[in-house]
Parts: sequence; C-alpha cells; structure tokens
Amino acid sequence: MTTTLEEAISKMNDGTYDFTCNGKCIGCGACCSNILPMTDEEIKRIKSYIKRYNIKECKHQGTVLMREPVLDMTCPFMDDSKTCDKCTIYEIRPRICRDFICDPKQRPKVDMKYGLQCMAIDVRQTFFGKG
Repeated sequence: MTTTLEEAISKMNDGTYDFTCNGKCIGCGACCSNILPMTDEEIKRIKSYIKRYNIKECKHQGTVLMREPVLDMTCPFMDDSKTCDKCTIYEIRPRICRDFICDPKQRPKVDMKYGLQCMAIDVRQTFFGKG
C-alpha cells in the first residue's frame, strides 16, 4: 500500500502504483472517473436506481481540469465527503467499477463479449444532464 503522497506520485510516474491494501480495494475513490464504459443495460439499471432512491449528483472541488468551463472529471456518484462507503450506487455499480483493480500486479479478466457491448459515456451527462 502507498504510504505517502511522494511515494504515490513516484509510483504513478513509474507505473507501479498500488492503492490497495494487500490487494483489496480500500475505497479511496482514486479510480472513480466521469468517463466510463457501460452497457445499455447498466445505464437503464442505474437510471432506475437513482430515480427510486433520489440519488443526487456529487460535485468535486479538487478534481477538475483547469480550463473554462471548469470540468469535474470525477464520477458524480462518488461522495468524497465520506471516508468510506463513498459510492452512492455501490449496490448496482457498473461492471467496470466492480472489476477494476488499482494494483498493476493484478490484471482483471478480459471479457470481449461484455467489452463489445460497452460504450464510453460521460457519466455526469448521461445521468444528470450536465457536462
């Protein structure tokens, strides 16, 4: 596990970062992106879930691209005000989120059939109508 910011930056620069604890996700939210591959079925399921549970968009201050207009490139379902249970749709999160491992020594299984069904989406735009 990465212990200092300097160590994290160094490991990210040389491609050996590991934000896990003994290979398990620590829920830090570092992988939560606004651009994700999803299937139509995942999109429908998430839309239904956020309507049913009145899930609101989470906005992030420190994770924007520096340009006009300012873009929030962090997943709108990642609540960074919390130290754990950050994902507001965790129960039905898309497969990319379930399968992703932020340890370069572990490689996720490749499922070409699933991959061919996916399209890259702007999560904020797709679910909240904002870019």
